[in-house]
Amino acid sequence: MRFGRRRSRHADLPETPEPEPAPEYSGPALLDAPGIEVAVTVSLNGHLDPIDGVFHWYGRISAAEGVDMPDPGRGQVFLTVPGSAPARGVLQERDPWDNLRITGVGTPPFPLEAA
Repeated sequence: MRFGRRRSRHADLPETPEPEPAPEYSGPALLDAPGIEVAVTVSLNGHLDPIDGVFHWYGRISAAEGVDMPDPGRGQVFLTVPGSAPARGVLQERDPWDNLRITGVGTPPFPLEAA
């Protein structure tokens, strides 16, 4: 029987790089839903899905107090942030603070930084 330090089986593996930070945007936006257009504040994030190869984005939308927000599930909406093209999304749910969750697939409403 041999005693002493065993060499780790993982010693020869290359170091894994740190993951890239997820693209994100927080700030003003315009929500265009059926029958209503509202100036909102958003907090958005997203990632490129390795399974389907498509960018998935999501986040929360809030409006000024007293501003009526559309109901979730009203179909397709468009979200536009300053300097970017409108992006198609779907309102998912309303949280206890009256914010809306939005999700989308494809080009996000916020700019992606070039690598």
